[in-house]
Parts: sequence; structure tokens; C-alpha cells
Amino acid sequence: MCSSDVRAHADRAHARFCSARAELVGAVAELRDSGAWQGDGAGNLAAWLAARWQIGNDTARALVREAEALAARPALLGALRDGVISTDQCKALTVLSSDETGDDELWLDALPFWSLPELQREARKQTARELERRNDGVYFRTCHTPNERYLRGEFQLHPEDGAALVKAIDDRVPNGTQLRDWDFASARALVEMAKSSLVETASSDRATVLLSVGEESVAAVDGGFVGLTTAKRIACDARVQALHRAAEGTITGIGRTSRTVPPWLRRAVMARDDGVCTFPGCGRDRYLECHHIVHYADGGSTDLGNLQLVCWTHHELLHEGGWSLRGDAGPTACWIRPDGTPFEPRVVLDTS
Repeated sequence: MCSSDVRAHADRAHARFCSARAELVGAVAELRDSGAWQGDGAGNLAAWLAARWQIGNDTARALVREAEALAARPALLGALRDGVISTDQCKALTVLSSDETGDDELWLDALPFWSLPELQREARKQTARELERRNDGVYFRTCHTPNERYLRGEFQLHPEDGAALVKAIDDRVPNGTQLRDWDFASARALVEMAKSSLVETASSDRATVLLSVGEESVAAVDGGFVGLTTAKRIACDARVQALHRAAEGTITGIGRTSRTVPPWLRRAVMARDDGVCTFPGCGRDRYLECHHIVHYADGGSTDLGNLQLVCWTHHELLHEGGWSLRGDAGPTACWIRPDGTPFEPRVVLDTS
């Protein structure tokens, strides 16, 4: 095959790739509009896609954003489907063109006069302008580097708030620090400031739940009434003080106050479960709770082999939702639906 044929073959392959991307995005939009993804435990469409297709959470979220952006832009979607524009051009144009003014066609006509770097740079400027209009331009964002060795981020504050932050960091930079070492020293000072805050709040980092336990099938938690399954979920990962009541309502005793999951054990659970919710495809890494697979009230122990890291949505699923876990605790545990069938989201297509 001569060079021109090889190039033509590659061009056709790329055009098919763009067309397939348009079809995929359209299918994701259909899933979103129909709600066909719901009812299987996933907290959102991106989490459902990540579990079903075994793709990363970032990839799944990008697909959903792209589907939402192109849903009202038939001209851009058609151009991508026809292989007229690349996927990167399409992403930039969804930022630059407005679905309100309908200027997609104008951008497509002007596209030959824009290089991709120029297009992406203009899209970044547009995004920055949008951020300034939203929340008065104040934001704080973090992300891990691709190799996950470092956490990096950016923020934007009002001048007076920024001055307070800079002074707090500068005050922690050791005297005599050389200018060439100032960036490193400032980073260490920021970590020191964060750790000192953790030390100050160490005694109150988990909730304290006042649980009123009676002979009836409900429990009172801090003034409100909930079912026993809900009370168990709340008590899974909190400091608990139980008030035992007799049938007529009088308090018969006060249970011991204890931290159900101590910090050292919580850290071990976080490390084992990679610091994310263990429900397939969820990937949430904040506001996580330790679930007792066999609840403490049912004789379950508070140890690594009986604790599962979950977000609040899937913690609720395990208690009020009737779901359960089978197998060893951790990312490999099998989630069981209320009907007793295992949740196996991964789909394997028959290519025979």
C-alpha cells in the first residue's frame, strides 16, 4: 500500500471514529432523557456508565457533559457525525457557540480560519469569563496529577480574602528562608496550616448520635423519629450514646459512649478501599462512611473485615434500600439487590 493510500485509510478511520463518537453521545443523551439507567443503585448517569462500560469516572462524566452540551446543538452533532469536525473541535465549539443564539452554523463556517490551539484557547477564555460571572468569580478546585503522585489545584479569591490567606501561609514560613526555596516552604506551610486545623477538630470529626431505643419498632435520633434500619445506618460510623427506654417511656439506662469506627481503623478502611465509595462505578471520594456489613447491633465486630467504605447514597441503599453485601469486605465485595440477585453491571457483548 502506497503512502497516499495509507493516509487515506487513516483519514477514513478517523472520520468513522468521529461518527461513532456522535452516535455514542446521542445514545448517552437518550439514556439521560429516558431515565433508562435508573433503578439499579447508581447515584447518577455517569456512575452507571462507569460501572456498565468499565470506564473511568472522569471519562463517564465527560461523556455526560458532552451529551448535555450537544443535545440542543444538532448542527454540531451532525458535523461530528459526518466527520466534518474532530472531537476536540466539537468540545471547543460547545463552549464557544451558544444554544440560545443558535450561532453554531456561523462557527462551522469560520472554522477553516481557526487552528485547534486558537479554538481551545478561546474556549478557555470563555470558560474563565463564565466562572467570573458565577459565584462572583470565587472558586477553589483541586485534582490529582495523572500519575496520582501529587495533588494540585487553583483558586480565585477576593483581594482581601487572598491577603488573609497569603499572610497565614507567610507567617508559617521559617525565618531566613531563601527566595529560591520560598515556593516549597509555602507549600509546606499550607500543609502545616491544614494539619493544625485537623488537630483542633480531632475530637469532634465524627457525628455524635443520641439514640433513644425502646421496645417499639422505631428509634428516636436527636429529637426525630426514624425506623430501626435508618438508625442502624446513622450509627454505623458515628459516636453513639444510647438512651434505653421502657415500654412506658421512662429512661432505664444510658449506654456507653463510644466511637464506633476509631480514626486509625477508618484510615485503614480508606487505604484498603482506595478512598472511594465501593459501589461499582460510583467513585465518590468525599463524605464517605464506614458501613458495618454485619451491623454492630446484630453482633458484628468493628474491624477491617466487617467495614465497607460507602458514600451516603449507597449507605442508605444498604439499609433502607434493602441491598446487601456478599464476600470479603472491600472493592471486590459483591453487591446484592433486594431481590437477592448479584449486581453485575459490566456488560460483555457477544461478538461472535
